[in-house]
Amino acid sequence: MSLLLDTSVGSLVGAAVGDALGGATETALPEQIRARFGGWVEGIVPPYHADWATARPLAPYHKGDGHITDDTLMTHALVRAYAAKRDHLDAYDVVDLLVPDLIERVVYIPDLERNGVTFHRLAAAERWLVTRLHHAHVDPREAGVGNIVNCGAAMYMAPVGIVNAGDPAGAYAEAVEVAAAHQ
Repeated sequence: MSLLLDTSVGSLVGAAVGDALGGATETALPEQIRARFGGWVEGIVPPYHADWATARPLAPYHKGDGHITDDTLMTHALVRAYAAKRDHLDAYDVVDLLVPDLIERVVYIPDLERNGVTFHRLAAAERWLVTRLHHAHVDPREAGVGNIVNCGAAMYMAPVGIVNAGDPAGAYAEAVEVAAAHQ
């Protein structure tokens, strides 16, 4: 493979590995993590809640044991949007390409241990873009206004950097354009 392809694949794989390793401790406070795991996490660990399917009824995810989360699922969906367009994306492409993927494409969702549409695994901040764009038909350049403040959009922007390799200003501008539909 070429250096650009190797680096691109490495970026996406690295993001997925980081997501899978961090999933078990996501949203836990440092003191909770140290108490639950007997110190800092240094590898693949079981879910934070042993009864993961019932401990958090609103979010019954098997985050742990090396499972990826919605961050990687969103990254995969964005890669598919780029593959479909085969060009740079903008906020309108989020409506036309990304949102349909999230609500129509059936994928395997590791931390639910079943197939389903990605939307069923998304956190509230990520569901916002579907609500605003698909249901409310808000202008995609403004759809992120009012969303929960978190790192959700940033967690799946690696494909934007890959598409804009060697052009940091272009990557920044495109990430802002795509993320505007989200946050």
